Amino acid sequence: MGNLILASLILIAAGDVEVRTVDGARVEGRLTALDDGRMTVETPSGTRSLAVRELMSIGSSAPAPPAAARLPVVIRLVDGSTFHAERFEVAGARAETTPSPGPERIPIERIRSVRLADAEGPVLDQWNRLLGESFSSDVLVVVRGEAINYHRGVLGDVSESHVVFEPDGEVLQVKRSKVFGLIYYHSSGRVLPGVIAILTDANGSRWAVHTMLLSSDVLRVTTPSGVTVECSLASLRRLDFSQGKILSLGQLAPRSVRWTPYLGLGEEIASRRAFFAPVRDPGTDGPPLVLGGVRYTRGVALRSRTELDYDLPEGYRRLQAIVGIDDAFRPRGNARLVIRADGRTLVETTLTGTQPPRAIDLDVAGAGRLTILVDFGEGMDLGDHVDLCEARLVK
Repeated sequence: MGNLILASLILIAAGDVEVRTVDGARVEGRLTALDDGRMTVETPSGTRSLAVRELMSIGSSAPAPPAAARLPVVIRLVDGSTFHAERFEVAGARAETTPSPGPERIPIERIRSVRLADAEGPVLDQWNRLLGESFSSDVLVVVRGEAINYHRGVLGDVSESHVVFEPDGEVLQVKRSKVFGLIYYHSSGRVLPGVIAILTDANGSRWAVHTMLLSSDVLRVTTPSGVTVECSLASLRRLDFSQGKILSLGQLAPRSVRWTPYLGLGEEIASRRAFFAPVRDPGTDGPPLVLGGVRYTRGVALRSRTELDYDLPEGYRRLQAIVGIDDAFRPRGNARLVIRADGRTLVETTLTGTQPPRAIDLDVAGAGRLTILVDFGEGMDLGDHVDLCEARLVK
């Protein structure tokens, strides 16, 4: 196994953490024990022990360190872990990196890609899109101006000065200064172990966690690809356990969508129906949902009168969201929001453009059907643009 030792940073109160649980509780104290199954925190009121399945996140309470110069090389493993390194060289089937003093070795079979140069803007966007493509060979990437070009072939040794590359049987010694990145081909079919958390360290690296064990203020983590990381609590910024525990409502396709116009036109034209259709998880490509001056890229937006029916997946216990009239329509807007689970009313309230957004946290445990209705209020349908921001189902 590769063994990557992350350099410790000296921070005040290293090991002091803020823990958030699936049910919304918050616990603050010193992290004293953590493994795949349980976590223990010493708090002013005593010892708290929680099962990992109950955790949403563990974050450092210490102030973030001053931003350090980012190391130039970015390495992504086949399990999605991404880390920064000062050096990257390859000899045979192993890579040598310097994420901390002293070289470390990683088998090439565990590396998905390597970015050898810093990037931003269009170049970075093109590189990220390229990583999402499927190739049947290794890929060598170069940059010309603001455009990425890539070549298929077989990647070989990498030194400080050259990259060995073999396209169509011809062996080339490519100057490393001309190479932007490397993408390694791996045959499909390999199944990796599961991920229980994502660890973010003070260097901005992100590690997929398969197993973990805290010992003497050092968290030893093994990634699904088999790489071992030792991260001091001083370097730990966040452990995110939310994978598989949260489902964005915008990612869940409704069973049915019923829209009723305030003034019907007989047979509704398709363009009008599309204009009033719900918006789900607009992301970074569409106009964001905005409540109280905060921009959200996840959530559901509905016009009156719209009713959504969902089949709820098993195991989810809570429906959480921030609700209100979208800022773009304020101070107009007066709509009724009704949410039911298996016909049982969980919330029925009036939302207006003069009220601040509010948080809802509803019990949907055991329910099979969820219904969300945005109905007409006192102002016909003028400004009735209701946002359910960060709407999510929580286990």
